[in-house]
Amino acid sequence: MKKIIVTGGAGFIGSHLVKKLIDNGAEEILVIDDLSTGKAENIKDFKEVEFLNKKIEEIDNLAELFNNFDFCYHLAAGVGVQYIMENLSKSLLTNIEGTHKVFEACKENNIPVLITSTSEIYGTSDEKEWFEETKSLIGPTTKLRWSYAASKMIDEFLALSEFEEGSLKPIVVRLFNIIGPNQLPDFGMVVPKFIDAALKDEPIIVHGDGKQSRSFTWVEDVVEYFIKLAEMKPYGEIFNIGQTEEISIKELAELIIKITDSNSEIVQKTHEEIFGNKFEDTMRRTPNIDKIVNFTGIKPSMGIEDMIKEIVAYKK
Repeated sequence: MKKIIVTGGAGFIGSHLVKKLIDNGAEEILVIDDLSTGKAENIKDFKEVEFLNKKIEEIDNLAELFNNFDFCYHLAAGVGVQYIMENLSKSLLTNIEGTHKVFEACKENNIPVLITSTSEIYGTSDEKEWFEETKSLIGPTTKLRWSYAASKMIDEFLALSEFEEGSLKPIVVRLFNIIGPNQLPDFGMVVPKFIDAALKDEPIIVHGDGKQSRSFTWVEDVVEYFIKLAEMKPYGEIFNIGQTEEISIKELAELIIKITDSNSEIVQKTHEEIFGNKFEDTMRRTPNIDKIVNFTGIKPSMGIEDMIKEIVAYKK
């Protein structure tokens, strides 16, 4: 593939993907990004990139822009708990309306599309591991946090229904807490937020009791999976992309303090103090990744301690 579209390509994951695609020989990359959570400087040094700073849902000639491209990576979305809670309706529109427009442009040009979905889709499921077929258990509509999960579910339903009708060639990936160099702390991303505080010896704010556990995934592994999936063409399939190593949020804070040799203190605040009464958290979020590992032959490359050390070194 020589000509590729990356929506959200100036963001954290998107810019890593753009770099890897260029390293792999991509000749032309169209990046569409409204810079709501991305930075133009992430892609400014790539001569192969044509950058369009605009919301997808505001582009009238999207199908024309997509003409003669080989593949589309659709990453554009509201990301980060803090950003989503502060931009609920905007995130919904981007996730639903923007995705619909991308699909229509891909259909008109017969372009395959990889769409990034989310671990949020599993909601509060109490299954020990979350497989691609695990039933979703999201909260009530009064807890507006779940609007993001619902919007991404609509995207998945739309992709798979279009596939069943033979009009779209989609690959759906559900991402679990991606971390790595140049990730911003501004939108509630827990690892860069904790590391920045630790490096400044500032308090590390843990939401709730800190016993909620997460698994964290290295961004370079993610883009390797993206590129491999595009090559292998498993259209109509869904894949978890994540790590199986769990760590509680409090243990994460303690690990970061240890690695940075920080004097930071851990301060606990309730979710209501941070987000008001429209938020609900999940106690565990751990994927089963057998499907993607067996399909691609790629395994996660790093554990959480090594990832933290890499990010700290980058920030220093």
